[in-house]
Amino acid sequence: MDTSSRPPARRRMRSAAAGLTAIGSVAMLTGCDPSPEEMSRKQFGPPTEVAAFKSVSECVAADDYTQAQCEDAQRTAANDDNRTAPRFADKDMCEAQFGNGSCQPRNDGGQSFFAPLLTGFLIGQIANGGGYRYGGLYRDRRDDRYYTGSGAWLYNGGYGGRGYRYQVGSQAINAPVTTSRIQTRSSVVSRGGFGGRSSSRGGWGG
Repeated sequence: MDTSSRPPARRRMRSAAAGLTAIGSVAMLTGCDPSPEEMSRKQFGPPTEVAAFKSVSECVAADDYTQAQCEDAQRTAANDDNRTAPRFADKDMCEAQFGNGSCQPRNDGGQSFFAPLLTGFLIGQIANGGGYRYGGLYRDRRDDRYYTGSGAWLYNGGYGGRGYRYQVGSQAINAPVTTSRIQTRSSVVSRGGFGGRSSSRGGWGG
């Protein structure tokens, strides 16, 4: 048999190994990255359904809640905003996540920080017949998603065939509302960049 045209065995082995490595890399990129739903479940628990609105009129138009419920939801979100909104040590950090002109200086308990503007509110059902939970929503400019003050993100927009319906990790509804911690540059770096979240508390801060 004429073997003059065949590459040396060592070269063939290297080529085969390189091909397998490339295939494995593609598989890791395409098949192993967790979906937003998987990430949410890991950090914030199993999903629960919520309604998200930009205004009272939009809430009333959905015809799922009364005018009083919609007004109460917006009022609660506004009242809790200064305590529960994501907090940043400086304006640039805040605007990198929420957009230019979207952050304001605030003060709470003697601490100064920057926080994004409130862009909506949610209505969710507390587990075991505990009534409704209302909360503020903040829109991240990088992925155009709604986030709660605790950092839980809303996904599956249009859930159940209604545009204002989403899913969110159930801890965002059932866990007690806590005051947000101030996010610093060192805490951002320690979590690998903007948007990292503390899985132990489900918050923005490190």
